[in-house]
Amino acid sequence: MMSEQDIFQELRKKVNQRGVGFDATTTGVELKILKRIFTEEEAQMFMHLSWDLESSKRIADRVGQPHDTILTVLKRMAEKGQVFPKRKGDVHYYAAVPYAHGLFEHQVNKMDPEIAQMFEEYLWAERIQGEDDPDRKIEPAMPLRVIPVKQPVNIERPTASYEDVQQIIEGQDRIAVAKCACALQKGAVDGSCEQPLEVCLLFGFYAEYYVEQGYGRWIDQEEAMKVIDIAEEAGLVHQPSNTVNPGAICNCCPDCCLSLRVTKLFPNAADLANSIHYCKVDGDECSGCEVCVEICPMDAVVMGEQDVAVIDTPRCIGCGLCVNACPDEILMLAEKPEETRHQPPEKGHFMRTSEEFESNMKA
Repeated sequence: MMSEQDIFQELRKKVNQRGVGFDATTTGVELKILKRIFTEEEAQMFMHLSWDLESSKRIADRVGQPHDTILTVLKRMAEKGQVFPKRKGDVHYYAAVPYAHGLFEHQVNKMDPEIAQMFEEYLWAERIQGEDDPDRKIEPAMPLRVIPVKQPVNIERPTASYEDVQQIIEGQDRIAVAKCACALQKGAVDGSCEQPLEVCLLFGFYAEYYVEQGYGRWIDQEEAMKVIDIAEEAGLVHQPSNTVNPGAICNCCPDCCLSLRVTKLFPNAADLANSIHYCKVDGDECSGCEVCVEICPMDAVVMGEQDVAVIDTPRCIGCGLCVNACPDEILMLAEKPEETRHQPPEKGHFMRTSEEFESNMKA
């Protein structure tokens, strides 16, 4: 029989197989996080779960325990954010969740200082290298991609539909809005973020999940666009999950977002952002107001000679915030060369598409 330590070590290895992974660290804080979220019984049940939605009857048959017993545990795990649930008629389906998008985000209603500090420690902890798991299928690059603000006043050419936040929203029939887990986590560590909190948009399968678990609420397309407007006014960065048809659009505070905080550390931030755009100066009437300097989430704009804005292109993530904010209208968004342009995949590991989840349910 495995000890408690062994159970949570195996659980960590299981969680490490999907999403962004869940590496072992030199501090062992990853095990503290798991012990905070899971009981031993729940950890052992998680080991029996697939990454696809399976009926509770199918899971019970595999575990070898009565269906009612298994269903009780699985319902509790759904309430604690450990599994993705789905109900079709009288049949309950469940799938294992990764660390992100998953366990981290699903603590949105439970983000107290203790677990927030654990997440902060895990973000910066030194990883232990050398784990080789043939079942590991994680996002190969940054799990999110940056798309421009809704209607940049200056843009070189019309963007593709998957780069247009309005077209993404208009293609959704199920939309929910939730508070930002990153902002709540950072706020619990070192003080509340002053930016709007209810800015995370969830679509399809994820929208249903967030509403059913009490993490978010239903909204229509009109209100979703209002959320986008609020986010842009606050200087938040639009980051959908990295697929053509994303499961969510995060509107991210640069000071709180785990992804942006890490990206900002790199001098070549543009290479990590999965963006097809960059900003350039297109005019010589800069008044030197420095609005662009203040709003840039990557510190990619500086004032050069004669107090004229200069773009540090390797740092520019193409969000377009400075373009819309510039009162002189001398900034514009341009597309990167085709050979360096990011093309979002049809499927992703960070957030699988709703179609992937809902078309692959196993009774």
